[in-house]
Amino acid sequence: MCLMLYLGTNGNLPFRADPDLAVEEVESAREAVRQWFSLPIVRFIGANTGCSCGFPHVVAAEPIEYWDGMFDPGDRRDANLRSVRALLTIIREHVAASGSVELYPVWDGNEHLAPKGTIEMSADWLNPETFLFTEQFLYRVKAEPSDRRAPLSAERKNVGPTGRISEGVE
Repeated sequence: MCLMLYLGTNGNLPFRADPDLAVEEVESAREAVRQWFSLPIVRFIGANTGCSCGFPHVVAAEPIEYWDGMFDPGDRRDANLRSVRALLTIIREHVAASGSVELYPVWDGNEHLAPKGTIEMSADWLNPETFLFTEQFLYRVKAEPSDRRAPLSAERKNVGPTGRISEGVE
């Protein structure tokens, strides 16, 4: 099973395909994911893996923050960081232009499932070296003062048991 990342924006998000990042239309079988976004443009975002498994992520009942040693260093980590940097560039561009973006990382086939909660954070807080998603949480990234160094807030809904740490697993 693969992780699928969806990105919602207010502005145009052109399609693209390169080795580090793909921006694609949401496939018709996955259209249910649109219901979780408040922004009008929703795209699938693929990493270097083709799916979104190349974006560092964890499966957990609560949002997890990065800690040193969380992910193994090496070629896969380097490729994943290139994908993260490309994603963060898009996020920052859209936040600067329209004030916010929304992201929803969810397992393929689970697009119809409601987010476990919402995490709001400042675009200034995003760092490629420590960036990761907690699967099935909706992320709202906003333009906030640059002194903001932590998530703005996290709201939890009913969730299941904690899971595993995963990066680049397809």
